[in-house]
Amino acid sequence: MEPDYLIVGGGSAGAVLAARLSENGRHRVLLVEAGEDTPPGNTPADIDDTFPSSTLNPAYFWPGLEATVIAGEAPRPYPQARIMGGGSSIMGMFALRGMPSDYARWTAAGAEGCTWDDVVPYFNKVEDDFDRRGAGTRGGAYPVRRSPREEWPDFVTAMQEAATTRRFAYVADINETPGDGFFPMPVSRDEEVRSSSARCYLTAAVRARRNLTIMPNTHVKTLRFDGRKVVGVEADRDGEAVTLRARRVILCAGAIHSPAILMRSGIDPADELRRVGIEPVVDRRGVGRNLQNHSYMFFALTLPRGKRLAPRLRRFAVAGLRASSRLPGCPSGDLLLFMLGRVSPRSFGTDVAMVASALYSPFSVGAVTLASASAYANPRVDFRMLDDPRDAPRVVMGARLAEQFLREPGVAATYGEALLLPPGMALNQFNRPGLAGSLLAAGAKVTLNSPGPLRRFALGQAFAGAKPLADRRGDMVLSDADLLSSIAPMGHPVGTCAMGRESDPKAVVDASYRVYGVGNLSVVDASIMPVIPSANTNLPTLMVAEHAVDRILATGAS
Repeated sequence: MEPDYLIVGGGSAGAVLAARLSENGRHRVLLVEAGEDTPPGNTPADIDDTFPSSTLNPAYFWPGLEATVIAGEAPRPYPQARIMGGGSSIMGMFALRGMPSDYARWTAAGAEGCTWDDVVPYFNKVEDDFDRRGAGTRGGAYPVRRSPREEWPDFVTAMQEAATTRRFAYVADINETPGDGFFPMPVSRDEEVRSSSARCYLTAAVRARRNLTIMPNTHVKTLRFDGRKVVGVEADRDGEAVTLRARRVILCAGAIHSPAILMRSGIDPADELRRVGIEPVVDRRGVGRNLQNHSYMFFALTLPRGKRLAPRLRRFAVAGLRASSRLPGCPSGDLLLFMLGRVSPRSFGTDVAMVASALYSPFSVGAVTLASASAYANPRVDFRMLDDPRDAPRVVMGARLAEQFLREPGVAATYGEALLLPPGMALNQFNRPGLAGSLLAAGAKVTLNSPGPLRRFALGQAFAGAKPLADRRGDMVLSDADLLSSIAPMGHPVGTCAMGRESDPKAVVDASYRVYGVGNLSVVDASIMPVIPSANTNLPTLMVAEHAVDRILATGAS
């Protein structure tokens, strides 16, 4: 079969495109995914879990991928999904749209038809928001829920009350009413199961279509050309080299791997390609550049009995606070605090909670480049966070805002200790697999419920490098340097195949998602976002995919 559309990557965007483009039985669609499939009735329990247990499973990620966070530092492991559903199958399930100003900046960058008014109908097409829809009605394909206030652990309720005294409004639906305020976190789940693009779009009925073929365990190495027109891909399927031809190829491999495929295929600055032994096909300087991401840091809280999330609830993100730095030239809503009610699927998971501060409108940009021409070598990822002088002051401002809330008497009464965690010390630090993990979990349960001095000693041993929010007298002990050294990159890389005007050297695709200078090739994933939205990127990526379907069908193969 030579399909009309060959979709590379079955992640957040690719699954949407496969489902939508195959709705017309005349369109033959082939979806290839480098990772395993997760068909209906056979989805792993850790992916279905409404606590993000799947983020702890190394089998769902590209092996060995690393990223440099701040210029001059050594690379750190950087997880990126390699599983059907992509990031939607392993992420923390936040379901945020972002701010109208985000999409105004997209439009200013040349992403025509992407204003807030343009994209809201596509968000509505994605979301089946249980808290918004009327009785007996259905929304889009993707269930979204919020934890009701009566389920919140006490520290979240206390933070919301402190926010009210600080004149932050309570916003019941932050997606419908974007702006500063305290809000229950919209989450990608129904009552029992995670929402992923694989589950919600690649349903049994969709998979039964005769014009749709799904090919997992297929690693696309390079594009295949006839002149400057793409006619297919070269891939590795279960260890066997295969050539797949198609009338149109759509890259949905994400902001790390979509540009890597383009570069390995000869689409990049000519000098960079020749450096690694690749003959240039198209000199497009924006490929792999314009890399953006959110930075964040965690404060871990020990919670006394009676002030925790109910053990039966497998919740993660509970609530958030959006704030504006109001610094010159910075957009509104550029800071985010969020509250996590559980840190592990095990029994001790609700004994610890976390408050995070994040910079959600950074200006710093980095790049994805090739380390070699081999399709089996991971690309280099260099975020260069804090390069722009406007970012570090806002990182500190967000962290100090979190500190202020945690030191409010009403909030401080709800937890035992508050520790600033070292960078990257997130869920994987609270969880270990197998028998060793079970023994550690049992020990953690005992320790977290022991008297204060013993608990603090054990925490110091378990989290080397963690710093207390305050000393025993309540005095501040965290310096600006402590805060800046604690940041880590979120799983939100964007911008490396940016949408924009052809004259813009950063732009890679046009407003219809077509790659400049190449025929029959599109990119549809978070890499096309010219500016990172002030939101976790899964929901905006789903919106982009729904938006792209209309543009692709309107332009055909060209």
